[in-house]
Amino acid sequence: MSQQQAAPATGAAQVTAPAIPFRRDDDGAGAALASGGIGVLAISLAAIAVVLYLRRRFNLNVGVGRAAAGRERLVRVVESTRLGPRTLLSVVDFEGSRYLLAQSEQGVSCLAEKPLAGKEAP
Repeated sequence: MSQQQAAPATGAAQVTAPAIPFRRDDDGAGAALASGGIGVLAISLAAIAVVLYLRRRFNLNVGVGRAAAGRERLVRVVESTRLGPRTLLSVVDFEGSRYLLAQSEQGVSCLAEKPLAGKEAP
C-alpha cells in the first residue's frame, strides 16, 4: 500500500502547470513611445515659439524691471556694484530722490539719500 500511495505523489510532482502566455509586441511599441515623446516635445517647442513671437509682435514685454505701456517708471536703478558674493551696493532713483542702498544677508539698508536736481530727473 505504501507503494501505491507513493506513486501518485511522485506523479503529481511531475505534473507542472502550463506556462502563462505573455503577449509580445514585436510591432515596434518602443519606437512608437519614443516618437510620441518627440511629438510632444515638438508641439511644446512650437507653442513656446508662438508665444515669444506674439509677445514681440504685440509689444507684450511686461516683466521684471519693465514699465507698463504708456507709464513712466517709478523706480530706476542707476547703477549696481557687487562688493562680495552676497553684498550689493545700488544707486536708485525714486520720486525725485536718489538713494544709496546696500543689500546683504541681513537685509537692505539705506546708506544715503540725496534730492535730485531738475536736470537729473528721468
